[in-house]
Amino acid sequence: SSDLSAKVTTKKPATACAVSAAGPYVTLASGHSMPLVGLGTWKAPAGVTARAVETAIKAGYRNIDTANDYNNEPEIGEAIKKCIAEGIVTREELFIQSKLWQANHRPEHVEVDIAETLKDLQLDYVDSYIIHWPMACPSSGKVAAVRKDGACAGPMKDGKHPMFPMDEDNYFLADKDMHFVETWKALESLVDRGLVKSIGISNFNKRQVEEVVKNARIPVSILQNECHPYLQQKDLVDLCRFRNIVFQAFSPLGSGSTNYAKNPSPTGTIPLDDKHIATLGRKYKKEPGQIMLKWALQRGTSVISKSVNPDRIISNFQLFDWELSAADMQSFDTINCGWRHLLWGETSHHPNYPFRDELPHGYVLEKNTVLAPGQGGSKMK
Repeated sequence: SSDLSAKVTTKKPATACAVSAAGPYVTLASGHSMPLVGLGTWKAPAGVTARAVETAIKAGYRNIDTANDYNNEPEIGEAIKKCIAEGIVTREELFIQSKLWQANHRPEHVEVDIAETLKDLQLDYVDSYIIHWPMACPSSGKVAAVRKDGACAGPMKDGKHPMFPMDEDNYFLADKDMHFVETWKALESLVDRGLVKSIGISNFNKRQVEEVVKNARIPVSILQNECHPYLQQKDLVDLCRFRNIVFQAFSPLGSGSTNYAKNPSPTGTIPLDDKHIATLGRKYKKEPGQIMLKWALQRGTSVISKSVNPDRIISNFQLFDWELSAADMQSFDTINCGWRHLLWGETSHHPNYPFRDELPHGYVLEKNTVLAPGQGGSKMK
């Protein structure tokens, strides 16, 4: 029903694995193929991330989504290395996506960021590398900030530069002199050098997407944004289809009860507990999470679903031998209430903050309330 749908194929891996197919693939604007279903690792804690990635690969996942500020890329690298060594998968069959942290938007800092990610993942290249947020904030702009220097919030002192730098009053710092178009051009140079295969963006609004497209020498392959039945992003999905960009949904289940929404859901509940989705689950004899992931796939988007529970990881991948009816697909229109859980207004003092029109009237910049000073591990997508 769309240009994207026409490009989707089902490929069988070249070597044997736990399932007969790794699900549907799509051809990106870069010419490379990407599995539409990926395992997310945001908020995956230390000590269990490696097992989650290994479980996913053995279950058939070939797309792993990560970022250096998640503070778990070394574990992901170990899991990838183990699965390749055991002959479960080859490097070429995997699609590994990482992200440029916004403390590192300056071209000279991009070099440090990708080098640390490749080192942590024990890889020579990543298949996709995307700008994590459009604004260089939290960022001092003075030096690169990487996981090993602290994936935490705090002041810059004693030679330390945490990934979430704050001023003395606990407001996030902002590098207001940096624009994402200049950062994009630095990512293009990484493609030229073979360090990344495809490049994209994340958490960008429509105007910002168009600005990158207008200035891109190497096309935008992926836009990863929050998207679920309560935030369906129809205009943005259509824009991506028009621009030959694959829309990739993070938090496709609404982020469960661990979201950071400032305001309660207009429905009075979260998507996982939605009555309409529960009704569809009973009809198809599927779990609510499977219903939402299938809806996302059938509307032509990619999905990144996060779990560290082995059973949940496996069930989230059991999507390819059944379909939602056209009427049931259309029924999701009735619950599209525009509820975004990740606004991160604490960074809205940067001119490239993407969701200004969603902040309440008279919004006053907040101090960092999401990450306690010195807290390890990113809480920000």
